[in-house]
Amino acid sequence: MQNTIKRISNWMAGAASFCLLGLMLITFADVVGRYFFNAPLVYTVEMVELGMGLMIFFGLGLTTLNRGHIAVDLVAGMVPRVTRAWLAGFSALIAVIFFGLITWRLWDRATNFWSDGLATQILFLPVAPVVFVMAAASGITTLFAVWLLLHPATKI
Repeated sequence: MQNTIKRISNWMAGAASFCLLGLMLITFADVVGRYFFNAPLVYTVEMVELGMGLMIFFGLGLTTLNRGHIAVDLVAGMVPRVTRAWLAGFSALIAVIFFGLITWRLWDRATNFWSDGLATQILFLPVAPVVFVMAAASGITTLFAVWLLLHPATKI
């Protein structure tokens, strides 16, 4: 099971890296076009908006498994080990709830976008498929958080 989880999280990290590469290339082309040829790419903003959403939600899986989210450990060094274990379990439970709510709301928004036929303003790309992918990535991250809640001492 751990190998499957690791493989999925590495695939998601690769997808996030691919999105970042695409964002860098399109931003570079826009800057070069704007400042050297006086011809910017008119669709850069909407591509960056969609790409940033994908990049963030694909990156959340690996960050969650590595327990790499922002944490303030001012108190952790001053409390007993049992309390630290309880706090780690509590934070994993909060992560499950948080990512579950994000997944639910993204899926709801995607279905609304699908029924409304929402598309980007310049390229007329449908927004719903991108939001469905973001919801799926968030759902996978939720499952990773559940894994961490059930296996707190396991390193992936």
